[in-house]
Amino acid sequence: MTDAPADAAPEAGPRQAPAPPDERVLAAGTTLRFVLLLLLLAAAGASMVPRTVWQLLASSQQADKEMACWLAAGLDPGAPMNAGYVLSTRNQSALKVCAARYVQNFDGVSVAVGALLVVVVLTVYWLLPVWKARRSRVVALAELDTTGRLRQQLDELMDTAGLARTPRFVVDPVVPEVGAVVFGRWRNPTVCLYGGLFATSGTDRDRFRAVVLHELAHLRNKDIGITYATVALWRVFLVLVLLPWAAVGVKNLFFTGTADVRGQFAPFNTHELVLGLLIAVSVHLTRAGILRNREIYADLMAARWGASRESWNVHVRPGSGRALPRALAAFVELWRTHPSWELRRTSLTDPKALFALDALPLFLTGLASDILVWQLGSLPYEAFPAKAVLIATLVVGIGGVALWRAVVYAVLTGRPTPPGWPVGLWLGTGVVAAELLGPRAAWNHWWPNHPEALLILVAALVLAMTWTAQNAEWWIASWRGRSLRPVMVVGLAAASLALACVLYWWYAQGEVLTDGWPFTTAGLLGSYGLSGLPPAHIGPLLEVVAVVGVLPGADSEAHSLWWAEALLWMLPLLALALRRPGRRAKWLAEALPGAADAQPNMDAQPNTDVPPGPDAPPPSPSPLSLAVSPNAAALPGPGRLLVAGLAGGLLCWAALAAAKAHMHTPRPAAVRMTGPFQITYLMWPILVICAAMALTAVVVAAVTRAAWLLAGLVTAGVAGLIGMVGAFVLASADGCLGPFNVMTNTCGWRPGAVWRLVEIAAAYTLTLGILVAALAAFVGRGAGLLWRRVRAGLRSAAVPPDVAPPVAVGPPRRRRRRYGARVAAVAAVAAVVAGAAGAAVTVAQLPGSGSGNAQRAESMLDQTRSAPSAAIALAQNQAWAAVGGLDHINEFNAAQRDFAAAMGGAANATSDAQVEAELRTVGGTCEQLAGATRRADEYFTVPDPTGQRLWSRLLVGYQQLTTACRNLVDRPDIVANGYAAGAAQRAAVDSGSRMVSWLAGSGAVVRRTPPPR
Repeated sequence: MTDAPADAAPEAGPRQAPAPPDERVLAAGTTLRFVLLLLLLAAAGASMVPRTVWQLLASSQQADKEMACWLAAGLDPGAPMNAGYVLSTRNQSALKVCAARYVQNFDGVSVAVGALLVVVVLTVYWLLPVWKARRSRVVALAELDTTGRLRQQLDELMDTAGLARTPRFVVDPVVPEVGAVVFGRWRNPTVCLYGGLFATSGTDRDRFRAVVLHELAHLRNKDIGITYATVALWRVFLVLVLLPWAAVGVKNLFFTGTADVRGQFAPFNTHELVLGLLIAVSVHLTRAGILRNREIYADLMAARWGASRESWNVHVRPGSGRALPRALAAFVELWRTHPSWELRRTSLTDPKALFALDALPLFLTGLASDILVWQLGSLPYEAFPAKAVLIATLVVGIGGVALWRAVVYAVLTGRPTPPGWPVGLWLGTGVVAAELLGPRAAWNHWWPNHPEALLILVAALVLAMTWTAQNAEWWIASWRGRSLRPVMVVGLAAASLALACVLYWWYAQGEVLTDGWPFTTAGLLGSYGLSGLPPAHIGPLLEVVAVVGVLPGADSEAHSLWWAEALLWMLPLLALALRRPGRRAKWLAEALPGAADAQPNMDAQPNTDVPPGPDAPPPSPSPLSLAVSPNAAALPGPGRLLVAGLAGGLLCWAALAAAKAHMHTPRPAAVRMTGPFQITYLMWPILVICAAMALTAVVVAAVTRAAWLLAGLVTAGVAGLIGMVGAFVLASADGCLGPFNVMTNTCGWRPGAVWRLVEIAAAYTLTLGILVAALAAFVGRGAGLLWRRVRAGLRSAAVPPDVAPPVAVGPPRRRRRRYGARVAAVAAVAAVVAGAAGAAVTVAQLPGSGSGNAQRAESMLDQTRSAPSAAIALAQNQAWAAVGGLDHINEFNAAQRDFAAAMGGAANATSDAQVEAELRTVGGTCEQLAGATRRADEYFTVPDPTGQRLWSRLLVGYQQLTTACRNLVDRPDIVANGYAAGAAQRAAVDSGSRMVSWLAGSGAVVRRTPPPR
């Protein structure tokens, strides 16, 4: 890390400016980005090493046989992904047996290689300092500093930095630059002073102090250990993992097998190679960006310790004014690990670069996280919740920390707070890019059939980041503690769990949508386990129910994280409830140097009655007068939101009553047990509650200017909670409500009988309802902005251009009564506690099996399939015959020949004892026939429909032959049972001949012509 300026030129003294916000007010977020890189490299290595080992050691003949098992099961490499999945599940047991027969297991070798790579990484990490020292030919400081003068200066700087562990100081006399570098392990770091710095240490002490303090700042920030660990892991991964894996991939793409086989799997192999390139690019660019930021952190810390800022005034060659050279320079800058001197000088007075929301790091974060998902693809289904939480924590943690820092910077400097949705958009763009360029979405195709389905992930990230930005704004305005870190961690945890809920649904069911809508309405409704739902009963409402059945909320098990969506409205409501007007914010003492004694009023409401004139100068950002931006200061009272939520809940009650009245029939007992009525009774309350929540969110977001998403979610959450209470009351009191009686006419309070309804309604309301309300809030926001623009345009058109509009000075804002605020705060806390308790009780009492409609996806997928190409059909038929089909036919032939021989022996017997002995032999052939039939029945179905019909006839023929054989043994009547067995034998032999003829005619087998005599 060469961080000292090489050539400095003194400039005029520094301008007097207000102290900038402290860059350490919140976590930097670089550690999480390092963690993402480390996890990506580790997961990619754990995924690539076994595949590379298999490619190098596996037998091609065995590999062809294993691939033939998949083709025999009906796999079509050119078919859509969902169709291939359905076809493979039809012969799942047979595929498992066949693949186990030919599988080549090199797990031991892969584990040994992985262990060796770990040893190599540790060795490289251990030897990097030694290598750097030998390469530079450094000498110990004591050998050159004979007077001890320089060592005394270094000891003083060590005291200034407050380091507990003294690093090793060496000198590299060969390098003429006035700089230094720090390297080594975190317990034994080394600071290397360049020859130019050592030579000028006595004549330019300010420069010397700045350089050394900068390097000591790296040690204070603990940059060295994780930086060099990443360097060691990256170099080993690049040389020993990625390059061999890429070489094997190139071999598979261009040289392995025939041209037809390579063409069939070219999309998948190409996507995998592109994925390796993406890993290399994303790791390097992300690491370079992290190191550039850490250089600025070290600069600021050195300046805080007293380093002269003139040391950063280096001569910089003026850049070209042309666009192309500037763009080229910016592109080259992305690959460097050190920022430009201009950026470093600017950051000393205003560290806005450390609070900026740059698009590239966010894009790379989304890209790396989605690649990590692909590398973790071998995890079992049970690990989906953990994988979803891991990915959501990394994505929200990295993007959320950047957002919190940007919001804090905007609040402390009086700038507009960032909206948050661009952060989610860039994260989502990175995810979509990885999905489209890698093999995850397209699989063995160049492009997924429906890439628009990936917009679901983009929408989820936009929602999470918009919520994070507005939640940060509310908590910054409300929190009075010593540090913002606790509330930031809580807010990011809530957003991470909410996003993990959506990701879990996506990994379990949603990602099949990239191949198109694969579900059938009858299959989805059948997953409810209710009788009376044939396709003839499917109406418009049941179509909606079928679609809702695969949306988030369908799985009411606790591990699906459906309960986490409730945090999106409970946590902001808690922020409003904990607000303490008039109290000082202690965290400002940490964020603003020199602001500890004069705290601003965190609750000062901006005067929006008198707008500034068009020529009014912009306000200067004073930390004491603009500690909170207008948007953050104008927090809505919790009472208003609770009243709006109550109105939405009452509207929901009215809609529930109307739905119940509509469902009322003169003879409910006659229809209440049918499938359609039960689903209607189950789902109508859910649909009504979700619709009421969406309507509430639309209205509130349309009329709210600041934090419109939070306001919409809070009111929608309260409305949904009230709606669930209403649904519970209506269902429990069914029979006592006159026209609202649905299931029974007997009055009575039955809360236990409707618990299942409450369970499903809670899962849907707290998941699907919140997500729908969030999307509705975006719609309401757009409608509100459009209406305000239209109204402003109409007003400006109505005023003559020569008449100045009157300045309306409204009455001063009345101060709210304290008891009213306290009542609203108590009500808000009560709502949060009630919602959390209800969610906890529901989670605690959920059955282990989950909701009735949480079924495996294959039971709901469309079972129809399109005909494969002629080449694929031929390969499937050949594979079916090669991995067992011919073996089963030969087994049939051998069994029937043994049966015929035994029958001949019984017919030629001359005594009763000989007949009895021969019949025992016939009985043995019966069991031989039965075993052959059973094993053939467990084999793959023939991929070709014509071949499957012949195969079915063959199985039926041998089943009949087995039955006739056993009848003959049990009742040895030659006239009746003997002739029947002979006829069954001839039919079985005929069906076998037809099957063999079809295999030969279709090209599945080659019929050998006997040589001429």
